[in-house]
Amino acid sequence: MRLLLSGEGPTDLGHQKPSQGGMEFVPGPMAWVVDKILERHHTRYSMLDTHLAGGDCVTHVHETELAAMGKRGSPLFPGVKFGKGTAFFTRNAQVLGLRAKQIAAEEEQPVLAVLFRDGVRATPTGEWQDKVNSMHRGFAMVECDTGVPMVPRPKSDAWLLCALRPPGYANCAPLEDASGNDASPFSLKRQLAALCDGEAPSTERQAGWVQTGAVDPLRIDMPSFNAFKQSLHTAARNAGFPLRP
Repeated sequence: MRLLLSGEGPTDLGHQKPSQGGMEFVPGPMAWVVDKILERHHTRYSMLDTHLAGGDCVTHVHETELAAMGKRGSPLFPGVKFGKGTAFFTRNAQVLGLRAKQIAAEEEQPVLAVLFRDGVRATPTGEWQDKVNSMHRGFAMVECDTGVPMVPRPKSDAWLLCALRPPGYANCAPLEDASGNDASPFSLKRQLAALCDGEAPSTERQAGWVQTGAVDPLRIDMPSFNAFKQSLHTAARNAGFPLRP
């Protein structure tokens, strides 16, 4: 199986950096979240560890590259009638789903396509659900049943805070109503920095939290996280990896 990841930056699914062999993928904290859930419930091995050891089982596509890929094709997508501002998310899912199917045909193996898109402010529940639905719709329109919307509410900092703030993993749902605006005095980013002696944690530190178990995705219980996790389980089963206890 191959993972096809598309995010917005280093602090979510990761980024690519130059190396001697070309471009090297550096997994972000949300990539490790995906990996830990798959390892525990589906694959029984770490796809990221395998890839970093030279196994070549992960492909990363930045959102700008995904947009360029979309301009080269012309899949149909619905307008705003399905929800305010959701056509963009539908289009992203269509393009990523088509790429996943292309890779699957070329390599003759299933491909899980994870589409991460963060919020920038407190997103009302209905609006968040519209965005998630639009991604599901985009994957379905290109007949990709291994597509996974990964949409934190309002942003991935909330998921990390669920684990890190005391007491860990308790009463996390209210974090979804916190401000996603980084300029807010009570923003999620400021709350996360407060747990790190006032310094914004680096991408490497955030990834390390999940990689080493300081943040355990298997214990996070939040509506937006649970929706992502259920989608991941469904996609993995469709790829031929049953859900294991």
